[in-house]
Amino acid sequence: MTKITSIMIYGISFYLFVILIMFIFQRSLLYQPSKERLDPFLYSNTGLEKINLETSDGLVLNSLFRKPSTNKKDTIVVFHGNAGHIGHRVDKFRSFLEEGYGLLLVEYRGYGENPGNPTEDGFHKDGDAALEFLTKQNISKQKTILYGESLGCGLTVKLSIKEKYKAIILEAPFTSIAEVASRHYWYLPAKWLVLDRFDILSIIKNIKSPLLILHGEKDNVISFDLGKKVFNAAPEPKESIFILNAGHNNLYEFNIFEKINNFLKDLNKKDY
Repeated sequence: MTKITSIMIYGISFYLFVILIMFIFQRSLLYQPSKERLDPFLYSNTGLEKINLETSDGLVLNSLFRKPSTNKKDTIVVFHGNAGHIGHRVDKFRSFLEEGYGLLLVEYRGYGENPGNPTEDGFHKDGDAALEFLTKQNISKQKTILYGESLGCGLTVKLSIKEKYKAIILEAPFTSIAEVASRHYWYLPAKWLVLDRFDILSIIKNIKSPLLILHGEKDNVISFDLGKKVFNAAPEPKESIFILNAGHNNLYEFNIFEKINNFLKDLNKKDY
């Protein structure tokens, strides 16, 4: 065996080893939950209260909820992104609370104090439990807004093809996790290794609700062109707010709340 042949064999073996490691630990890369206790200080003076969601596979998940200020106000259900926990989102959505909207910050399995391990199938069960909770609170689907943040967009779109809601809001959506992974790990066959695919592009045409997409054009986590693909594939009625100088985590520094609030107020004037 020549020296060059040996180097090639070692190189290929190392490459295959890297692929194996990435495949085994991929969920640790995709899901980055904070396991911190949900400190009441994070949601004090907001009216939010800790509630339990019971999933179909027997988990009890802590989440945060506040009813709308009046029966005329809608309730926003937030499915957050892959990192942190719901306590880290309270300030982001504080303006919605001040406006009188109801708010359900859904915490996933394996996040915060919650039991279980995050997976795509598990997230779907968590989402179903959240919507069942709202039904028990006598909050109709016509008064419910589903809000997906980054990874949460995959769950939001999946839920929104089943029923019609007041609106669907997607912040930094992607076509599929497989495509995102293939861009971040271009040197690996990532597209073919992904277990939890959250394939939005193939189902977005089936949503039944008015859609608003938010995306920063300088997003270096989920490329802006992926959000545009989702928007182009979605059915009417739909609107977009693309922010030229925004990245992945700073959209709310560009008066996004006011734009969302105006979008929702305009829906009340239209008959969809």
